Amino acid sequence: MATSIRPERPLDPILLQVLRAVAEEAARAGIEYMLVGATARDILLTHVFGLPAGRATYDVDFAVAVASWAQFERLKTGISARPGFTLDYTAAQRLYYKEDASPQRYPLDLVPFGAIAGEQSAIVWPPDMAVVMSVIGYEDVLASAEEVEFAPGLVGRVASLPGLAVLKLIAWSDRGRGNPKDAHDLLQLMNNYAAAGNEARLYDAEYSLLEAADHDPDLAGACLLGKDVARLVKDETRAAIIELIDGQRDLLIRAMAGAIRHSENAQERVEARFQQFRNGLSLV
Repeated sequence: MATSIRPERPLDPILLQVLRAVAEEAARAGIEYMLVGATARDILLTHVFGLPAGRATYDVDFAVAVASWAQFERLKTGISARPGFTLDYTAAQRLYYKEDASPQRYPLDLVPFGAIAGEQSAIVWPPDMAVVMSVIGYEDVLASAEEVEFAPGLVGRVASLPGLAVLKLIAWSDRGRGNPKDAHDLLQLMNNYAAAGNEARLYDAEYSLLEAADHDPDLAGACLLGKDVARLVKDETRAAIIELIDGQRDLLIRAMAGAIRHSENAQERVEARFQQFRNGLSLV
């Protein structure tokens, strides 16, 4: 059964147009997809669980499971043929949506993964094949994606919160130092995981995590997020994530702390959540 959007937190009508277009064109092409990125985060945290919104974004990102660049291009062509959609000829993954009455263009990015990926789960982007992007873990995240009813009759798949944590870590490994937003988003997931429908678990089956965190549900939530990530991914993906965060620990913590740099004891708070998350990765 699909998860419902809260009636008091409906999605923006323009966003619904984008979600509908991708859902219908992907279904027509027989392509599995999931909503990822900041929009997926906001839909789950804010529109499903009623938590405060994160950083504002107009970007809408989808991961699409395709077998070839030809199939990827057919999907782009199908979407761009719909009213309001245009291709971005300077970026292979991007389209735009714009309503006639609005000056705002909304970017829509399609990230291919699946059989199209080469060795080491990497995408090499045409035309010059110079840009390499890791898609390790994407198939695991798709398998655990949640069905969400965005509006009556419109159901789509959204990367789960643990799945988003996986994707944020992979994105950090690709573009980390130059772009802190993935680290900021990861911290938001850690901070809110308990409140996002998981508090009952912490007081029941996962009570040992709450005890280990001195009965702080937010800290225990970060540990539970790590544990759920470990449950979600294959062993080799979990090993890659552990290698990444152990090797980049200080850099990642500093980047995460930048999201709350004006808060008291920002570094210490982030270190505590990071360590709980890391602990959770080893509990499976």
